[in-house]
Amino acid sequence: MISSIYESKTKTHANIGEKKLIQDRQKGIQAEIEEENMHTKVQYLLMKIGKSLGYDVIVASNDRTKSYSNEKFSFISLTEFPEIEAGDDVKKTIALIDVIWFEKATNKLVSAYEVEKSTSIYSGILRLTDLALTIPDSEKISLYLVAPEQREKEIIAQLKRPSLIAKEGNKISYILFSELCTHCDSICKFGNDHTIMEKVARCVK
Repeated sequence: MISSIYESKTKTHANIGEKKLIQDRQKGIQAEIEEENMHTKVQYLLMKIGKSLGYDVIVASNDRTKSYSNEKFSFISLTEFPEIEAGDDVKKTIALIDVIWFEKATNKLVSAYEVEKSTSIYSGILRLTDLALTIPDSEKISLYLVAPEQREKEIIAQLKRPSLIAKEGNKISYILFSELCTHCDSICKFGNDHTIMEKVARCVK
């Protein structure tokens, strides 16, 4: 009798444990979906702003099949990365930057945006740095990390790395998701060129 009660309690605890694991996994999957949806939304907004300001825009090579708000990225983005002077490996790395703006019908880069989610922020910084070290007159290119509010402290810590602070030329600024989402329409309506993004960007000093 005692043995049966013990076995029953053990099974009950096991079932509770299994249910919790399933619930936790479901929450994790839902969080991943929401995160990916926000990443896609931010890419879309950055392309929308770039186009409204008169630039050609290109989204990361592995994201061109995406769509947002019934708009296919392939209809907004350039189909191919403009030819630049760089080795093949560097080109492949730069092509993974989330969104880049170019002067219309040229290969002249204006600004580049890395949209961060749960992945390493430092990998995004490295892609932007590779871009800055490769492109002629790169000091004229604006570089941005775009990330959720909860990662702001991490961004600041990464941008304060001695190797980045000491580097001459381009400084990477950051934009919070909420700022971009809130001001997107105003930027599209009142912005004249890419410098309008400085209004919503933050710098690490």
